[in-house]
Amino acid sequence: LTSLTTRRTIEEWLIDGDGQGLALSIWEQDLLNDLGDGVYRLKTMPLQFVTLQLQPSVDVQMWTQPKGKNKAGRMLPPIFKMQSLSFEPNLQIVPGMSVTAESLGLTLEVVGDLRPTDDGTGVTGKICFQTRGILPPPLRLVPESALKMASDSINDTVVQFAIASFQRGAKEKYNEYKAQQATLQREPQITSSSMSTSSS
Repeated sequence: LTSLTTRRTIEEWLIDGDGQGLALSIWEQDLLNDLGDGVYRLKTMPLQFVTLQLQPSVDVQMWTQPKGKNKAGRMLPPIFKMQSLSFEPNLQIVPGMSVTAESLGLTLEVVGDLRPTDDGTGVTGKICFQTRGILPPPLRLVPESALKMASDSINDTVVQFAIASFQRGAKEKYNEYKAQQATLQREPQITSSSMSTSSS
């Protein structure tokens, strides 16, 4: 009973506000902006890539696909989805000299989904990101091994930051949702049978 109740609550949380509660939990609040219509801007902390300074941001569409049957007739739970729309590296080659994503042909693709776990006690899924672009002239002289090491370091930093933010934020937002629902259930409901009228 507890597992079924928890699973039902998690599914309700996933579809509440088209997944807004989960969307607001996946990133640090001071680095996340709600742009409306299910689009959120995610920023990273300032990063150093060899001689470059950057603080990338990516606009991501997030929504929840309601539960229902797939083409094979299998019943699927609500699935929270995310897909990147645009990206800005906020990159500086030298202090005061910014470079746009367009000038470098730089792109960042983010895609992922989350769904209730099989035992109904949490959510599981994956979020993937991929970057492509052209190195600015100062970096074309840097050995490939050094570039790979710097790139791997940034990837690891962002991934660990994302995991920590989600683990902390998801628990907080989910508990807030449960508390809100419990409060609503305790509030007295006005029904026609509880109302009376008087006349003189």
